[in-house]
Amino acid sequence: MANSSHNPSEQQKSWNFLATLFYIVCLVALGFGLKSIGVTKEDFSIGDIVLMSIATYRLTRILVFDKIFKLFRDFLKSRDNLHVFYVIREIITCPWCAGVWVALIVAALYFMVPFGDIFIILLTISGIASFLVVSVNFIGLSTEEKQHKVKELRDDSDYTKP
Repeated sequence: MANSSHNPSEQQKSWNFLATLFYIVCLVALGFGLKSIGVTKEDFSIGDIVLMSIATYRLTRILVFDKIFKLFRDFLKSRDNLHVFYVIREIITCPWCAGVWVALIVAALYFMVPFGDIFIILLTISGIASFLVVSVNFIGLSTEEKQHKVKELRDDSDYTKP
């Protein structure tokens, strides 16, 4: 890669700035769109925020880590010639960056797109299921590790018996 993501060129910095401006424009547009349909910040219930948070987690994970977007991520990583690809690549390879953009999309889908709330609910169910799978795998691996340690201690104590 000609330009490292750790040392962006002036042109890449300009594209980053333009992406930030674009995000702000999208945010303002979402605000006006929500206002036009009568949605205010008071209308965001704790339940809505929880649903959108888990959906944002899941969609961010899909975009940044999961196999389904690997081809897209690899395509962007192989493009050095256009700086706009640099910005997009930086966004979709950073869970913190992608999460901010995904949260904007999730909020728009949830409140403004017909049946978008169903998509968000499905992402939320998927996010909870992913968390459960990771948790159960962690518990299983921890238990296995403890069992191996106990077995090793037993084997070591067998050797020390006369």
